[in-house]
Amino acid sequence: MSSIVLGMGNGKAMFGDEKVSDADLITLVDPNGLNINAFDLSVLRGDGIFEATTVWKGYPVSLENHLRRLAQSAAMVDLPKPNFDAITRGVEQVIDAYDDPEPGPLLRIIVSRGLDPDTGVGKASDRTPTVFIFLDAKGTLHETDPITMASMTRGYPSDITERAPWLLNGAKTLSYAFNCAVHRECARRGVGDAVLYTEDGYTLECPNSSIVARYGDTFVTPDPSIGILNGTSQRELFAWARQEGKSIEYRKLPIAELREADRLYMTHGGWIIPVNELDGRTLDYSADEIAQANEAIHSGRTHDDALSIGPDYRY
Repeated sequence: MSSIVLGMGNGKAMFGDEKVSDADLITLVDPNGLNINAFDLSVLRGDGIFEATTVWKGYPVSLENHLRRLAQSAAMVDLPKPNFDAITRGVEQVIDAYDDPEPGPLLRIIVSRGLDPDTGVGKASDRTPTVFIFLDAKGTLHETDPITMASMTRGYPSDITERAPWLLNGAKTLSYAFNCAVHRECARRGVGDAVLYTEDGYTLECPNSSIVARYGDTFVTPDPSIGILNGTSQRELFAWARQEGKSIEYRKLPIAELREADRLYMTHGGWIIPVNELDGRTLDYSADEIAQANEAIHSGRTHDDALSIGPDYRY
């Protein structure tokens, strides 16, 4: 039984124009084997990008929006433009090789800049991006149990992205040391996750997810221009809310206002998770509503609408 499927992608095809057959596009390898070069920049520097979602009963949730965001991240870190068709074909091959009864394994697409040219091994390389695609049914999978949260400062002002674009705020990079540190702080505080905010008091995002607030029948999320990811699952939730006759809004959202929301939702990986406490304040949630939103997302009902949802600005 293939519960964990790992494919090594053809970087020249997935981040270039090389035309290859499916047999040469993905090489399936032993997930417990030695599959990464120690001189790869993903290992040495965390220099790379990634996307992650759920494959629900064979359906990769929000794949098109994930690939669009992958392209945005690639542009921000000066990687070649991804070939959507080649990557999609690679994802399909990995999904075809999966045969575990778990209906919702994690899908991850990982890309690094390749071998470090400052090393002796890397000097001889041709700078082809390293690409991995995997499905994992045995790791930590998503739950929809309500989660407690604490707000924590990110330590910079809300205009930092405009003033210092080289900080790569808004790119989904492999550099997750900060995100892991936040989760360790959550464990010390005894909460499930954190929502981050700027020094001047505006909501950002969670370490691995987006945050959506509800005020009456209006769903609100921070505008990504503040320097956060343009959430894929968040757009699926917005699509569902619109289909249910609700309003949606992107805007600069003060953390004080977030703390007064009627309901909060954490969104990531193709899932909507309710927040039942923020900074000690109890929040209302509906298990039926969460189930309905997730079913709409996993069935593909919200897919087309989510593709057209986004903030007013252009990246």
